[in-house]
Amino acid sequence: MDVTLREYRADRRSRLKVLGLIAVMLACGVLEVVINDVPGWLAAILITVLAIVDGVWALSLWRARTVVRSDGVAVVGVARTRTWAWHDIRDIVVETQSSPPRRLIRLHDAQGRKTTLPYVTEAHLPDLHALRPH
Repeated sequence: MDVTLREYRADRRSRLKVLGLIAVMLACGVLEVVINDVPGWLAAILITVLAIVDGVWALSLWRARTVVRSDGVAVVGVARTRTWAWHDIRDIVVETQSSPPRRLIRLHDAQGRKTTLPYVTEAHLPDLHALRPH
């Protein structure tokens, strides 16, 4: 039986704040198109592109998470969920990214690929290593 042990994601309050920001940005973009008297066909294209980009951003914020289960780890994104069984995971480590400077938690799989684990921080690493079956 597959039991969810932990789920790492943005907290509800943070998600709501960013969704509000996305809505304001969409409204400002539409207002900019309307104020500048852009031709109708171009306005429709610009607003559609803006709505799609903001929609994907909002959806990624709402869906993105790392799920640790008894059988492995899953990274949920906008369009897909990638899963690894525990035996396919070589390590979960902290990597430093230089531009912009930040520290990422990366999963290294048996095929040599690296995947960033969303919303997992250094503070979660001991917990992740403890949950991993030996």
